Amino acid sequence: MPPVIIVGGGPVGLISSILLSLQEIPHVLFERHPGTSIHPKACGLNQRTMEIFRHIGVEDEVLRQSAPPETVSHTAWYTSLGSHGQQIYCRNAWGGGEYRARYEEASPCSYRILPQIRLEPILLNRAKELNPDGLNHSTEVLSVTEYPNQIIVTVRNKDGRREDWEAEYVLGTDGGRMMADQLGIAWEGEKDIFDMVSAHFHAPLSKIHPNPNAFISWFINPFLGGSIKSGYLYPLGPFPSDPSTEEWYFGCAMLPDDPQRFDTDAMTSRIRKTLDLPNLKINLHSVSHWYVGSIVTEKFRSKGGRVFLVGDAAHRIPPWGALGMNTGVQDAFNLIWKLAFTLRGTFKDNSSFLDSYEEERRPIAKRVAYSSLFNLRSHGDAMDRAIGVSPEQSSDQNQLAMEAFFDKSHPAYAQKHHDVEKAQKILDGEFCALGTEMGWFYPSVDVKKEGDENNHDGQIGPDGEFDIINYHPSTIPGHHLPHFWLRRNNVTISSRDLLQPRQFLLLSNATLQWKFINGFRVPYQFELIDEEAGWEDVNGVWKKLTSTCKSCAILVRPDGIIAYRGNPELHDVLPELGM
Repeated sequence: MPPVIIVGGGPVGLISSILLSLQEIPHVLFERHPGTSIHPKACGLNQRTMEIFRHIGVEDEVLRQSAPPETVSHTAWYTSLGSHGQQIYCRNAWGGGEYRARYEEASPCSYRILPQIRLEPILLNRAKELNPDGLNHSTEVLSVTEYPNQIIVTVRNKDGRREDWEAEYVLGTDGGRMMADQLGIAWEGEKDIFDMVSAHFHAPLSKIHPNPNAFISWFINPFLGGSIKSGYLYPLGPFPSDPSTEEWYFGCAMLPDDPQRFDTDAMTSRIRKTLDLPNLKINLHSVSHWYVGSIVTEKFRSKGGRVFLVGDAAHRIPPWGALGMNTGVQDAFNLIWKLAFTLRGTFKDNSSFLDSYEEERRPIAKRVAYSSLFNLRSHGDAMDRAIGVSPEQSSDQNQLAMEAFFDKSHPAYAQKHHDVEKAQKILDGEFCALGTEMGWFYPSVDVKKEGDENNHDGQIGPDGEFDIINYHPSTIPGHHLPHFWLRRNNVTISSRDLLQPRQFLLLSNATLQWKFINGFRVPYQFELIDEEAGWEDVNGVWKKLTSTCKSCAILVRPDGIIAYRGNPELHDVLPELGM
C-alpha cells in the first residue's frame, strides 16, 4: 500500500510526484490519458516556479527548450497582421527591457516561456527517472472513498479491469472538478464568464509578424467588437522558431452568430478573419472549447482530512497573467514537504500541521483568481475603452473610433493616445507584476505580527493594499527567503540553492547553538554567513537584511518560507511552528 496516491498526471501531478520522490515517500500516480497534454494551455513560467524547477532538477532542460528571452520581451496590440493592419501599441513585459534589472535582482532564475505541451514531457521524464514503476497512464480514477484510517481509490486500468488501491493520503491534481464534486466541496467565484475557443496550428507567421520580440499579439478588430472577441496569438515553438516547423496558439471569445462548436473550417476561418490573412496556409492540430471562470474551492482539504485538492482541482484561474499553473506548482511545493514530514512523524499534531496547507494557499488562490479576472476585463475596460471601441457600439462606430486613433489630424487623436498610455498602467498588473509573482507571503506564519509594524517591509502599501507591481524582499516570518548571492571556495550560489527537501535551513550572521525544548529536534542544516567562518555575502544583501539584528538567525522551511527569525535560542520557536 503506497502512503500517497496522486490523481492526475498534468504538471501539478507530475511535480507532486517528483517532490514526493525527493522526499523518499512511496506513491503512485493515475492519469486517464495515455500521455501528456496534446493541446497547449499554460505557457508563462514565473520566477517562483522556475526556482522550484531548479530545486527538482529540471531547470536546465526547461531553459534549453524555452523561448529565447529576447523573443518574449514585448507584447503588442494590432488591428490585424494583414496588409492594412497597424500596430496600436507595443510595450515591455515579463522582465524585458526596463524591467530587466528588477527581475534579475529578485531571483537567481529568469521568467521563461515554455508551452505546457513541451513542459509536461520534461516533468514526466524526471518523474519516471525518480519513480519508474509508479506512474500509471490510461488509468481512470472512478471513485475516491474516505475512511477514518485510509482512503480507497477505485480505478479502471487500461485493460478495462476495476481495481481498488489503499493509501493514507490522496492528492487531487486532476485539473477538473471531479475530485471536489466527489468530496462534496463547493466552489466560490464567477463561472462561465466567457465562452472561448482556442486552436493549436502550424503556419509560417514569423515571416509576416512585424515584431519578432512581441510574444503575445493582441488584436482589436472594430468589426468583431474589441479585444477578447477579436482574439490573441502567440508562438508555441519549437524554439528557436523556424517557419517550416513553428506552431502557434490562437484564442478568442465566441461571437453570437458562431456555430455552437467550432470545427476545423470554422476555426480556420476565424483565425484568418482576425489576422486579416485570407490566404494563410493553416495546418490545424487541435481545437479546444472552454469557459473562462474565476473560482476557488471552499476547502482545500476533505472533511476526513485525507484528501487534498492541488492546482486546478482547487482553483480555476483565468490565464491572463499566467498565474494558474504557477499557482498550482506552488501549491504542491507548499504541501508535499508537510505531507512527508507528517508521514515520518516529525510533528506532534499532524492534522493541525496539515491544515496549514489550506490556511496558507487558499488566500493566495483567491487573490490571483481575482487579479487574473481583473486583467482579463482590463483589456476591454481599459484598452478598448481608451481607443473608443466597444461591443455595445455598431461596427461602423467602432471603425470610426479606430480611424481617429491613427489620424493625427483628428481632434481626439492626442486624448486617445494619452488614454492608451493610462490603460497600460492598469495592464501592468498582467505584464510586470513582480509583486504578484514573487511577493506573496503567508500572514499566518507571522505569529508575532512583526509585519504589522512596517507593512511587511512594504509589500503592503500604506492603504493596506498588496503591492502587485513591486517585490519587497523580507525576512519577516511567512515571507520567502530572499535571493542573495553567496561565495565560498570560488563557488557562487544563490541563497535559494541552500534549500534541501528534508531539512529546515538555519542561517545566521554569528556563531550560535540552537537550544531545543523537550528534546524535540527539527532536522536542519546550519550555514554561517560570515566571510571568515563561512559564506561570503557577495553583494551585501544579507548584511542589509539583518542590519537590525547583531546575532540574527532565521529558520527557513523546506519550501523556502521563513518560519522564525530573531533570538538564536529556540525556547519559543517550536510552539510558533506548531510543533
